[in-house]
Amino acid sequence: MTGMLASVMSVAEAEVVLDANVDIIDIKNPHEGALGALDINTVKEIVKRVNGNILTSATIGDIKSDDSNLSDYIINMAGTGVDYVKVGLFDDKPAESFVNTISDAANKGIKLVIVMFAENYNGTESISPLLQSGITGIMLDTKEKKGRNLCAILTDIELQKFVKEAKKYNLLTGLAGSLKFEDIFSLLDLNSDYLGFRGALCSESDRIKSINEEQVKRIRAAIPQLKFQDVQYKEASN
Repeated sequence: MTGMLASVMSVAEAEVVLDANVDIIDIKNPHEGALGALDINTVKEIVKRVNGNILTSATIGDIKSDDSNLSDYIINMAGTGVDYVKVGLFDDKPAESFVNTISDAANKGIKLVIVMFAENYNGTESISPLLQSGITGIMLDTKEKKGRNLCAILTDIELQKFVKEAKKYNLLTGLAGSLKFEDIFSLLDLNSDYLGFRGALCSESDRIKSINEEQVKRIRAAIPQLKFQDVQYKEASN
């Protein structure tokens, strides 16, 4: 079953999506790029408000894979108490140093979700070491939020293959990237664990504007409710 991920940038927005019973709250700063990070204190405030009622994730920022501080960014964000730390792979394929950093963080017990970008994606063959590095999940997203969205860059066949390959490694899977309400129905057939939204939830469908309660409810109604305990059971089984 596919759940709904909603990206928020404040406690007030978290309140809105909590009331709508989304399946996972993703914490990010859309003013700072595709995976812009909020300051640590704000992330902690949102995690405190959620209070373990649903799953949370947070992005570490648009960080290059060879950044010498990558490990610190991951560890600091994990310290906020989020369930998942999201790390972007902004290259076509992961360098050995990137895989090693990710593996080290996973060995510390940090649940990592790697975000790949449709603009770079060439199939899962080139990321095999990353799929086996101890990560918890993997997502496809888009870097350019004002360009083509995920469904315009990759076909349903390519997306379905991504999901199937990732699930061979028992990874949580997600699809995002300027998704629209109209994209939901075909994407549900691909059986990813989550569909991720930001812009489609906001006023005027602008990802840097505030979340709109009615748009959140509209998308929530189109996606079957994913039971929190079902996700926890899946993690425990991995």
